[in-house]
Amino acid sequence: MLKKIKNLLPTLALLALLVKFPTLAYFIVLLLVLIFVHELGHFLAAKMVGVRVETFSLGFPPKAWSRTVGETEYQLAWLPLGGYVSLFGQDPSSVEAIPPELERRSYLHQKPLAKIFICLAGPAFNIIFAALLFWGLIWTGGIKHLPPILGPVAPGSPAHEAGLNPGDRLLAVDGRTALYFDALDTALAEGGGAPLELVIGRDGQPDRALTLTPVPREIRDLFGEIRTVYELGLSPRQKPVVERTAAGSPAEAAGLASGDLIVAIDGRPTPDWEDVLEAVQGPKDQRGSTTRPARLMPMTFTVDRDGQALNLTITPKINTGLNQDGEVTYTPMVGIESRLEVLVEPVGFVKAGGLAALETANMVGLILKSVQKLVTGQISAKTLGGPILIAEVTGDRAKAGWESLLNLAAFISVNLGILNLLPIPVLDGGQIMFFLIEALRRRRLSQRFREAAQWVGVVCLGLLMILVFYNDIDRLITRFSHPVEAPAPPLEGLP
Repeated sequence: MLKKIKNLLPTLALLALLVKFPTLAYFIVLLLVLIFVHELGHFLAAKMVGVRVETFSLGFPPKAWSRTVGETEYQLAWLPLGGYVSLFGQDPSSVEAIPPELERRSYLHQKPLAKIFICLAGPAFNIIFAALLFWGLIWTGGIKHLPPILGPVAPGSPAHEAGLNPGDRLLAVDGRTALYFDALDTALAEGGGAPLELVIGRDGQPDRALTLTPVPREIRDLFGEIRTVYELGLSPRQKPVVERTAAGSPAEAAGLASGDLIVAIDGRPTPDWEDVLEAVQGPKDQRGSTTRPARLMPMTFTVDRDGQALNLTITPKINTGLNQDGEVTYTPMVGIESRLEVLVEPVGFVKAGGLAALETANMVGLILKSVQKLVTGQISAKTLGGPILIAEVTGDRAKAGWESLLNLAAFISVNLGILNLLPIPVLDGGQIMFFLIEALRRRRLSQRFREAAQWVGVVCLGLLMILVFYNDIDRLITRFSHPVEAPAPPLEGLP
């Protein structure tokens, strides 16, 4: 009896921890699902080739639960940061001789192409799983677009000089009906700066046709590379209505609620969400890039709640991040999310599959480019995140809804698939590299070479784990060591 109680203690402790910290529960469930998908790929590929699977494990030892079905032991282990599939004859250093009649079931005795197939199946399943998630999300949720209604017009821009105003409706772009605002974005991206013919509607006035020439502007993309975009000075309308407030945020503490319309901040009208962002975070071209903490002061939010005007005092707090150079950035935040006005474009089952494949391919390309820039030093290693960061993001996405969480799951699944293909000996990519060499040489690599390479891989992964944990802890220290409020006058352009 005492032994049974003792065995239950770790389970009870874990359940208590998950109840106390639900974010951890989301993280562990998400991680186990993605690990299961990865190991299922290896498992099914091994079965197809005819190799005997001895163990299918989610998590690393110590073992929490196991059951043997047929010739395979299925188990859950206590450390949910990985998993493995143990194959018969997988260890070439084993002193046990494999009888000739069992060689066809042995992993070691398979041809290099069969071994490559087994190794490749795990990462492939992760990428396929991401594509299936995107397929389901697009098919069931459709494609969300912003309505073709103009928001703020940039002063001095071609749109401003043409007399366009917030609230005007975009009816057509280059002779094509504009059902959504992104019709303009697509035309600007494809036009390369060529003049665009717009048809604009305004209440109480006849439709107006005009030709505007976009102006070029240099921006830095996600990787810090400078590229040229073309703009008319138009942005979509986004009413400053609060969708939700983040738990524990200044906005929640001040009493801001879902459905509140933000009318003004510190007496300055905020007809559009962009005005709210500018009041809290400053000019658009400076957001997310400030490497010096801002001095924060209380702000008065005037909101309309069911026809009643309320004044709420909110002091922003600093949200830290990292730019592509690994520098810490400081962004004032109050913890509110806007209620988007969206139009949903229904998508058929087949078309959704094509769009999902395209989305997955784009994500694979983005990750490969990120890895390349990390290796060449164009992106700082400080930008890497580990389990702590992933757990935080998972918790935030879970609070935002299942759709947001599934999008994150797809993104991490693609990451897991691509990173496992890196040519590091202990990863699938390293094993594939060995088997390709064996196929070319037509003989196995020496056991001594493989063992040395495995140790190099273990050291590399160990150093990588130390780095990402250090980055995670450094982010936490930076975040918690920065004061929420500083008793000093605001900087110019900031509250």
